[in-house]
Amino acid sequence: MTEIQTQVRCAVYTRKSTDEGLDMQFNSLDAQPEAGEAFIASQKAKGWVCLPDRYDDGGFSGGNTNRPALTRLRQDIADGKIDAVVVYKLDRLSRSLLDFAGLLTLFDKHNIAFVSVTQDINTSSSSGRMMLNILMTFAQFEREVITERIRDKVAAAKKKGMRCGGPPPMGYTSNPVTKKLEIVPEEAEIVKRIFESYLRLGSARDVAAELDADGLKIRTRVSRKGKTHGGTTFTGAYIYQMLANPTYVGLVKHYDKTYPGEHEGIIDRKAWDAAQALLKTNLVHNGRQCKRLTPLRGLVKCGCCGGPMMENFTKKARGKQYRYFICEHDAKRLRSTCPLKRVPAGELESLLLNEIGTMLAKPEILAGVLHSAAELDENGKRLKLKQVQAAFADLVKVWNVMFLVERYKFLRTIIAGITVFPDKVTIEYNTQGLELVIAETEVK
Repeated sequence: MTEIQTQVRCAVYTRKSTDEGLDMQFNSLDAQPEAGEAFIASQKAKGWVCLPDRYDDGGFSGGNTNRPALTRLRQDIADGKIDAVVVYKLDRLSRSLLDFAGLLTLFDKHNIAFVSVTQDINTSSSSGRMMLNILMTFAQFEREVITERIRDKVAAAKKKGMRCGGPPPMGYTSNPVTKKLEIVPEEAEIVKRIFESYLRLGSARDVAAELDADGLKIRTRVSRKGKTHGGTTFTGAYIYQMLANPTYVGLVKHYDKTYPGEHEGIIDRKAWDAAQALLKTNLVHNGRQCKRLTPLRGLVKCGCCGGPMMENFTKKARGKQYRYFICEHDAKRLRSTCPLKRVPAGELESLLLNEIGTMLAKPEILAGVLHSAAELDENGKRLKLKQVQAAFADLVKVWNVMFLVERYKFLRTIIAGITVFPDKVTIEYNTQGLELVIAETEVK
């Protein structure tokens, strides 16, 4: 009886960390498949055949699995199109032990054989798996050492004022030979105008609107991969980013430190210091403080635009701080179009408290709360009408002595949403939340 030989469909996966040399007639991504195909040919007696599709990732790091060819490989494995994966070396597949373990789990799930051409790896035996883990541990160690070396090299270079890659900011171009920043006169004039306008107007949004009125756009650049960036109108966020960039005053930034750069600055030190002082005054809270706990955060919605309203702050004379809500959609526009302007946060909170008190006095609301709250009483007794009324009789006084966290929890317990219109405010209540508040009050 003749034995039928089973065909093993093999996919060769290749990777190169950088895109340098990929345009050459013969490069690393050509050499790796040749080695893989030669190995597969040596296993012809076992029925191994090389699939015509190539899985090449040129210019992608082995530190993660976000690679197009690898993604396609995994999908073809899941679709049952592959029986074996062949690589030139283990670190071509991954340099992360955790990612590699995940890939091996995928291979095991679909009964995929894995082969490294230059390393004697056989995943079908326990000793082979042990050797695989040892080699991957060293591969990850090598990657971490390389990362540390690059980080130290960048830090040392920036201390010397050297530029370490990345797209040059508007106003500069990178010399292809020296890799140093050089000033683009036309763009430099726009940069100077932005700083002068900000010092005059005091608002990045107003500066962006002024530039837009004059038809000025963000400069257009094309990446090495051919993707076009920029060419759009200036925004307040883009202006703020430029104003805070120390490159314009001739400095190089590394984390929270700056060093004198090799390039020439566009903005003089006096204008830079004045702009930073104004930024500090206008931005009274940093990114972390922006997310601080506020009683109505996330509950208020604009009745005109339908979008959320965010709480903001401003300081007036003598350091007094004012809180108000503005339409988040309108805040991103260069020109305000929403009829709803600033809504004082304190007045909105007072209005809510009065409305809650009025709402609780309505017979139909009280009846609904009393009926639903019966199951919440630990003693199995129904709450009496006077008990419910007493729970919120001094609501304003209780609000004034509440901590911020207590206010936050209280409003989120009884209110589902708030919609603000130019002439009215509508409130959506959470009936179950009202029951819980009354029950907790009764327990106390």
